Amino acid sequence: MPSKLIAIGLSHHSVPVELREKITFSPSEVKNVLERLRQAITDEALLISTCNRTELYVRPSHDDLSSDYLIDFLLEAKGLPSEERSELKKEFARLSYCDAIIHLFEVTAGIDSQILGDQQIFGQIKESFRIAEETGATGTFMTKLAHASFHVAKRVRSETQITAGAGTISYAAVEFARKVYDDFRNRSALIIGAGETAELAASYLIEKKIGKLFVANRTEENAKKMLLNLSKEGQLPPNSTLPLSDIRSVLGQVDIVISSTGSDDLIIRKVDVEHALDSRKSSVPLVLIDIAVPRDIDPEAANLPNVFVKDIDDLSAIVDQNLQRRKEEVPRIKMIINEEFEKFLELFTKLEVGPTIAGLRKRFEEIRKEELERHRTKLSNEQFSQLDDMTRKMMNRLLHTPTVMLKEPRTTKDDMQARIEMVRLLFALDEEVKPQNNS
Repeated sequence: MPSKLIAIGLSHHSVPVELREKITFSPSEVKNVLERLRQAITDEALLISTCNRTELYVRPSHDDLSSDYLIDFLLEAKGLPSEERSELKKEFARLSYCDAIIHLFEVTAGIDSQILGDQQIFGQIKESFRIAEETGATGTFMTKLAHASFHVAKRVRSETQITAGAGTISYAAVEFARKVYDDFRNRSALIIGAGETAELAASYLIEKKIGKLFVANRTEENAKKMLLNLSKEGQLPPNSTLPLSDIRSVLGQVDIVISSTGSDDLIIRKVDVEHALDSRKSSVPLVLIDIAVPRDIDPEAANLPNVFVKDIDDLSAIVDQNLQRRKEEVPRIKMIINEEFEKFLELFTKLEVGPTIAGLRKRFEEIRKEELERHRTKLSNEQFSQLDDMTRKMMNRLLHTPTVMLKEPRTTKDDMQARIEMVRLLFALDEEVKPQNNS
């Protein structure tokens, strides 16, 4: 009864994006991989694939399954050339059993993310588990492990300040806008640019229920692709795209502008803002947030009445302060993870030790009864009854030590698993033992 847990993966910690993207799996590819794994080599599996990490957690169906085999399996599933496989294989981390459990808890809690405390990973792991469940790749162990990791994340969010304050420039931009407009539902925003930073800002605006969203980009087709990506995450507000040359036509219609392009020249000049203010039907403030380097928005616009301007340095200072506060929460989060790890291990011990002890007692009882029956005809009823009672007490005394040994606290993290496997091997609990015929 193999009951190990093997985890392999690579992440932003040591692998640049140009390598990570080669081993990223779409939801349909995740399903395909899990189906193939189930048919071949595992009882249960969970595959997490995001822009920052690809990790596979597996409960092997036999003891010979290795981390290297799983890495080769993933690389082959992507159909990569042999030279790229060799390069990527060296980058994979390999974890087993308890270390793999703790790692999954840390990932779900957000302390292993590129942005400390990022909660997006929580939703991504829940979605990964949903796909595994839908594919039939989850059983008792993986289900309990997933639920335990979700519980860790919920405790971390409710008992610590790991999510307090903006953790990214994009989020800081949206949070600043919220200081001016508490309710986004009747507000409109203009995102300038279609890169990762701009897309993050747009996703945060959508999350905060922005009323209408414009996206301007030098290549309008890229703006449309960005909105298409965002639509996969949820329902979009009314929106439209436009080329950079048409920005002035909508500047007077929006309340919030967040700009993040790679332009060498200013995208919005002071005179553009003056014209926008003249054409605005409302007297509400205009919020201009420039997160580009070089800057996209003329800083002189800050001198205009009813205009708020922030640049990347302003926001970076906010983010740095928030990240420092988040770092201070990490020791408390690790305490929570250790507490939940011990609870899970106790539960796992019951799941694993219970059947092992039951199997051990059953094996001894089978042998005891077999030997008693062999001598039944040679004994009177009274003698048989006495021998039955004596051998039962003897069996209980013999089983007392291994039972206690299996149940007692672990001296090392993997000791409990080693004990279970040792007992199952010594007494052949996973093999069918035929009755001996010594007559």
